[in-house]
This record gives sequence, structure tokens and C-alpha cells, in this order.
Amino acid sequence: MKQKYYVNNNPQSDKGDHEVHTATCPYFLLMYNRTYLGEFETCQAAVLEAKKRYEKANGCRTCSRPCHTS
Repeated sequence: MKQKYYVNNNPQSDKGDHEVHTATCPYFLLMYNRTYLGEFETCQAAVLEAKKRYEKANGCRTCSRPCHTS
């Protein structure tokens, strides 16, 4: 099932990653500066799309755990 994915335009303060979130993520509403990436079957596809904008893109630990890197 496809989900809507967004990338946070503000990098994480610790590593500088731009996190990818689903529209249903609890952290989604906290992202005021975000870009819609599209609808994807997997977080891997969404992260690949985000990497077209930001070299350091990463999945959210909560909503995109398989794509989250420590």
C-alpha cells in the first residue's frame, strides 16, 4: 500500500541528515519546513527520492524504521 512521504528541509542537529517521514508519523506535524516527495510503496523508494535533493537523507526512526541509519 502506498503512503505519502515528506522530507524535512531542516537537517537534524546531530548528523545533518534530512529525515523522511510518512504523513501519518507522529513527528509529521512538528515539521514546518517540509517537501512532499510523493507516494511510494516503501521507505527505501522515498529516501532515494529525497537523496535527489539532499545527499544526507535518512528514514525516520519512528515511521520509516527500515530506512533509518544510526
